[in-house]
Amino acid sequence: MSVEIQSAPATHPYLTSLLSAVVAPLMALSIAAILGAILVMALGENPIEVYWLLISGSLVGIPNILVTLQMMTPLLFTGLAVAISFRAGLANIGAEGQMLVGALCAGIVGYAVDLPAIVHVPLCIAAAFAGGLAWAAIPALLRVKLGVNELVVCLMMNPIALLLTGYFATHVLKAPGPTNKLPDVLASARLSTFSFYSQVNTGLILALVLCVILAIVNARTVRGFEWKIIGLNPKFAFYGGIDVPKRALNVFLLSGGIAGLAGAEQVMGQFGAYYDNFSPGYGFDGIAVAMLAQFHPIGVIFSAFLFGALNSGSGVLQMMTGLTKHLVQVLQFIVVLVLAAKISWDWLHHFTRPAEDTTMRPPRSSTASEA
Repeated sequence: MSVEIQSAPATHPYLTSLLSAVVAPLMALSIAAILGAILVMALGENPIEVYWLLISGSLVGIPNILVTLQMMTPLLFTGLAVAISFRAGLANIGAEGQMLVGALCAGIVGYAVDLPAIVHVPLCIAAAFAGGLAWAAIPALLRVKLGVNELVVCLMMNPIALLLTGYFATHVLKAPGPTNKLPDVLASARLSTFSFYSQVNTGLILALVLCVILAIVNARTVRGFEWKIIGLNPKFAFYGGIDVPKRALNVFLLSGGIAGLAGAEQVMGQFGAYYDNFSPGYGFDGIAVAMLAQFHPIGVIFSAFLFGALNSGSGVLQMMTGLTKHLVQVLQFIVVLVLAAKISWDWLHHFTRPAEDTTMRPPRSSTASEA
């Protein structure tokens, strides 16, 4: 009696995952570049010259590179915050509000407490983390305890955070003068800058270290595996012995805290004080950064650099051509639309395909010939 065993060559799962993670962003960028070129030609400009201005204005020369790194830093924090929450199946799109609250907390501790720099800087960073975490706790608790959709709550809390922090900057803690801002943070609370060409500071190093740490946590620790399983199938995670509500709450609070660190970097590094409505939308751009990175912490580094380069080169583009710098925003929106379409397609395909038999019952016949 002989048993024939047939085996088909299978692609290594890691290679398949890597290709999937690379192909989708490249496709989105290609589509955005093509549609952007068509739009530029419709406006009477040469797309090759326009794209070259974007590249040279952000990556050619040390000053331009430093400005790109400056633009990239807050996107690292907000993109990482969104990425780790979405990976766990939680749509934290409130990074903008969490960043604003974190910035306000860092600004208050930065000017109101006089301590040595070795203590003052970590204390301000901790205050920003706590502020972002506290603001994220509201949608997190509503989601975990009451099942309220976190998307709706986060959308409502972003403008509330803007108005609340603006009230403190314009009335309660306003510094003397016409500008709506808090008093300047003390010198002991400032982050060190690298060059006089831009305001890029040590917050960049902190963001990069966080990306690496969370990549290791996701790939090599039990906690990271639990977050992934919760994102894939919370019911399976529950029956597998994972405390789903507790783990979901933890990752949501961590996400909010990291978003708050983006505010600390702005207050302690770039501006030196909390300014009302200082953000051009870093929290919302972080959603696009995370989507382009396929919600991977290391991918956030590359996508944040790309978006930072686009934002940096947009100023040069506006000065050298008749185009507005909002063209860069159009390109970013196209990237988000393409990636959102892919995610929606995968979601629909997942729920419309026939259910597979995943039970572990033995086959009906176990004879060697049928095997």
